[in-house]
Amino acid sequence: MPMSSHDGRAGEKRQSRKRLSLLTATLVIVASLALAAWNVGPFSAAPVARAATWTQIWSEDFNGSAGTGVNTANWLYDTGTGFGTGEIETMTTSTNNVHLDGAGHLAITALRDGSGNWTSGRIETQRSDFGAPAGGQVAMEASIQQPNVSGAAGEGYWPAFWMLGSPFRVDHSWPKDGEVDILEDVNGLSSVYGTLHCGVSPGGPCNEFSGIGSGRHACSGCQTAFHTYRVEIDRSVSPEQIRWFLDGVNYFTVKATQVDPTTWANAVDHPFFIIFDLAMGGGFPNGVAGHTTPTGATASGASMIVDYVRVFTMQGNGVTPTPTTGGTTPTPTPTPSGCSGTFGQGVVNSGSTSALPWFKLCNGTAGYVILHYIRPGLGQQNVQMSFNNSTSRWEFTVNGISSGQVLQYSFTYQQNGVQHDTSWFSWTHP
Repeated sequence: MPMSSHDGRAGEKRQSRKRLSLLTATLVIVASLALAAWNVGPFSAAPVARAATWTQIWSEDFNGSAGTGVNTANWLYDTGTGFGTGEIETMTTSTNNVHLDGAGHLAITALRDGSGNWTSGRIETQRSDFGAPAGGQVAMEASIQQPNVSGAAGEGYWPAFWMLGSPFRVDHSWPKDGEVDILEDVNGLSSVYGTLHCGVSPGGPCNEFSGIGSGRHACSGCQTAFHTYRVEIDRSVSPEQIRWFLDGVNYFTVKATQVDPTTWANAVDHPFFIIFDLAMGGGFPNGVAGHTTPTGATASGASMIVDYVRVFTMQGNGVTPTPTTGGTTPTPTPTPSGCSGTFGQGVVNSGSTSALPWFKLCNGTAGYVILHYIRPGLGQQNVQMSFNNSTSRWEFTVNGISSGQVLQYSFTYQQNGVQHDTSWFSWTHP
């Protein structure tokens, strides 16, 4: 959920939230990731054409019996309290807080008990492979009705539709891994804020804990009816862009040139997973209200209602960003010479204390390749590899490994819009 202190809000934002926000879910996930960085689940809907150029690759329409929970084949529940933003509710798996309404909607409801304690809900997609291919685009879109409360009754409400970079599920490095807040509003203001979080915190190139944000944007009627919130990550243009839309109107854009190339690549040029939640109180609503929220006048029982969420991709246009300048170069076609099967890989001894893992597809091109590696004295690292035109393969130099030490590594790569994970390999420095 968006963490900033937009417009001067309290700056306790999401560093610890992002580190703790997924703690419950990631304890389970990390165990299964010991041999692979991310798992790709089946599409919930067959790909369909959209607007002649976009292809829908995933969707959730929240169909099911009234009063039931979400489909856990598609969703994880995040539970607990705090998340590092100062919010005061406890997120639960109860259908009182997260349920289907029987009419094709998801309802996330914030409730206060007789002792003044709040509960609510937060869910995230099982899948974490929603990314823009190099030279292509990805879009995340949802139809949402914000909690229908305003004035004193709305103080403390903090609905959010957002996403985190997939590497976060492995390294928990916020904000480096990237956070894109597609929708957030506070205190029943009938507005929308869009934000990119990246770099380091506090401060850094992305002004954390606030991030690079749109500021408050009017969203008339967004509490009484469904409106469409969408983000497009566009790697087909130079510089790359993230665009925010409300009901099809682009109201905010962030370009890669607003930060340094490494910060952008770490935050944007990889897949994401999607999150819906409804928080109560915290630095953002408190900062906007000018006092602690929620208050005794805040109404209990308002819901964020989601009609659908969809993910679309657009394939590459034959260009891929140049990492050092943000420009473009032709998308490489790996040479299959000496390569049999699906892919080739290996490690080259590149120095007394360095090694060069490499990867190439035997047929076709990869939209991106992410190297996961572990060397002595360093926990698992996840980095995006660069394509070397002279060798026709993806490469990355690992430093700090010396003679006799073992490098463990695996790859995540995208081909034809689908993400794949390899098994783990070992290499001993000679």
